[in-house]
Amino acid sequence: MKKVSCLRKRIKLFSIFLVMTLLLASCGTPGKEGIPDATDWELGDFSYTNQEGNTFGLKDMKGDITVASLIFTSCTTVCSPITANLAKLQRMSEEKGLNVHFLSFSVDPEVDTPEKLTEFGNKFEADYTKWNFLTGYSQEQIETFGPENFKTIVAKPKNGGEVVHGTSIYLIDQEGTIVKSYDGLDVPFEEILEHVKILQEQ
Repeated sequence: MKKVSCLRKRIKLFSIFLVMTLLLASCGTPGKEGIPDATDWELGDFSYTNQEGNTFGLKDMKGDITVASLIFTSCTTVCSPITANLAKLQRMSEEKGLNVHFLSFSVDPEVDTPEKLTEFGNKFEADYTKWNFLTGYSQEQIETFGPENFKTIVAKPKNGGEVVHGTSIYLIDQEGTIVKSYDGLDVPFEEILEHVKILQEQ
C-alpha cells in the first residue's frame, strides 16, 4: 500500500509539472522568428564538470547552438534511447554541415562520475569535441536546476529506485536561451535541424 501511495504521489507531482510546462509552452513568445511556439526560457548560470573532468559552464556555450538533455548512466528505461537519438542528431547535423553542440546533464550526479559518463557516451559514439556530459553538483542542485530551467521534474526517490525526470530535449540558442523543447523519444529530427538553420541565420 505504501508503494502504491508513493507512486500516486509521484505521478501527481509529475502531472503538476507537466501542466506547468504546457501552460508555459502555450505562452511561448515568437522571439525567434520562424520557430513556432518559441519558449524563450533563459538558461541560468552554471559551472559543472564534464566527462573529461574539465569545467564547463554557461559561458562556454555562448556563441554555439546547443541541444540539451537530462539523463543518468544507470537508467534502464528512457536515457539510452534519448542519448541514441541525440547521437543520431549529431551525425545528421554533421552531414548537413550544421554546427550543433550537445549537452547532457546527469540527474544522478553523485553516482555519475566523469568516468561513468565517458563510458556511457562511448556506447553511442558521441563526438566529445561537441558533446559535454555534465556532473559535479549535488542531487539537490540538479533537482532545483532542472525544474527552474527546463520546466521538468527531477526527483530521486529517497527509498531507492530510479531518478524520475522529463524526457524532452531542448534547443538552446547562441545567447543561452532555451527556444524550443521536443520529444526526446520520438524526435522530430528534420524539424530540429530546420530550427538550427533558422538560428544560424539570425
